[in-house]
Amino acid sequence: MSTREAIDTITGYFYQFDKTILELLQQEQSDALVCIEGIEDIDIVTADETSAIQCKYYAKTEYNHSVIKKAIILMLRHFAGNRNSDVKYHLYGHYESGHEKLHSLSCASLKSNFLTYSKTEKVDGGKKQRLLIVFMKSLILRIMI
Repeated sequence: MSTREAIDTITGYFYQFDKTILELLQQEQSDALVCIEGIEDIDIVTADETSAIQCKYYAKTEYNHSVIKKAIILMLRHFAGNRNSDVKYHLYGHYESGHEKLHSLSCASLKSNFLTYSKTEKVDGGKKQRLLIVFMKSLILRIMI
């Protein structure tokens, strides 16, 4: 690993650390539980809901759907295996540019941008339209520059 790659990786951990501190400070409920590296990078459990927060920091990279595709698939798999839970999935991403590529999410865009595999053109969850609709209600994407 080159020095530059190590610095970028460490910067990503700082981004996650800073987001964790912000989440802790913004909690209105004193009994909120915070777990680092639980379901996602940061999990916050309150009496009302659980937030699973994934942080992506790529300051030298242009945003493309493929950059967050794996994270979305992992969130969907967790959601599918825990349908009775009240988890809200958050993905925060910082990129050099390209944030305008992420428009509002629909079932069609979720499938085509995040769940289609180019080698086989198979869609992960293609028969699970209702599952995707419910999952999208629990998914919050924030891509920033």
